Amino acid sequence: MKNVLLVNSSCGTAARMLQERRDIRLSVLTIDKYRHLYDDRTDVECISSVADLTQVRLAALRIRERNPFDYVVSPSEWSIQAGGYLRSYFGLPGIGYDTANRFSNKLVMKQQLAAAGLPVAAFRRLESLQHTERVAAELGWPVVVKRVSGGGAGFVLAVRSPQHLSALLADPDTKAFREAPFPLLAEERVEIEEEFHCDGVIAGGEVRFARVSRYFKPVLSIVGGCRHGSFTLAESDPDAKAVLDLHERVVSALGLQAGVTHLEVFKCAQGFLIGEIACRPGGIGIAPMIRHQYGVDLWDAFLATQLDTPVDITSADRGGHTIQYTLPRPAGTVVAITPVEELQNLPGVVRAEVEAEAGDTMAGPVDASHNAGIVLLHADDEVQIHERIAALDQKFEIRVVAGQT
Repeated sequence: MKNVLLVNSSCGTAARMLQERRDIRLSVLTIDKYRHLYDDRTDVECISSVADLTQVRLAALRIRERNPFDYVVSPSEWSIQAGGYLRSYFGLPGIGYDTANRFSNKLVMKQQLAAAGLPVAAFRRLESLQHTERVAAELGWPVVVKRVSGGGAGFVLAVRSPQHLSALLADPDTKAFREAPFPLLAEERVEIEEEFHCDGVIAGGEVRFARVSRYFKPVLSIVGGCRHGSFTLAESDPDAKAVLDLHERVVSALGLQAGVTHLEVFKCAQGFLIGEIACRPGGIGIAPMIRHQYGVDLWDAFLATQLDTPVDITSADRGGHTIQYTLPRPAGTVVAITPVEELQNLPGVVRAEVEAEAGDTMAGPVDASHNAGIVLLHADDEVQIHERIAALDQKFEIRVVAGQT
């Protein structure tokens, strides 16, 4: 029996898998918004933010009085740093604070990668959004400003000019961004031709598995309510080879000994640039896509590395390409949506899930993390990839109206 503390925000997959394990005595540290992920048998302590390390430490001390824990699992972007902090604080096995910080603090990450001679966009530390103009004088307009912690396009601003900066500083929609208690990072804006992700498993300081996929279009170019996704690339693909090489060098530079990685890489006029890397499985349909194409369960591997158990990697590429297509979910109230049965009957569909239904309401703004469901498809070649995507584009429809019904 392993005594485990799960530090989590929105990751339902890890919550479900750990609660189903009979060899684990589970305690959970989360926020009220996600209390519903846990049953009444699970010891749950809620705080206002898992990014607040003081709150995390004090809550963990309270939990230890009830249920001492020997392992910490931190599966969400917001909890990676907290998990590393608790492991270092309590002297527990796994990723410590320094490594977790390199994988969750974008400024520290880029400093480390740049020092190792790896290609990243030019960047500067930013004390506040008000100081963007001073930094842009060095980097050139436009610049991209982001919080150093957290994921999702909602924490990124593209600032085009001094006039645009003034407008953003007065915009009520950026109030949360401006007032959040996180440092900021400014980067030069690069024109991205293609964006890739590399998903890997590290054990004993070695890359045991890594494969590359290409997004339909760069993630930050996706406006709310649009479909997005990615598809696997053959190892022989020249772009895949370049990204695999970068992945190995990034893992080495950041010092990861055991874990699961999700690396974002851009292809642009300057060549390949590293976006960022996380030490957790990729979100939405990425883990199911990898499991279908290669037979590797990234979530099983992730939990094994977090719980200090052997990692069993048996990869078998089924050939062709697997596509993960994330169904769009615009803000508003759903009044009509294509039934899942119609999607399941399309050529190449492996699995289709539609989670939104008529009457569901969601307020904006929305970004690439919001979706109405996920469809997995298989294609024999790249021509068929685009045929499959086009057929799904044509079949799926979601209509919404503003506000509530």
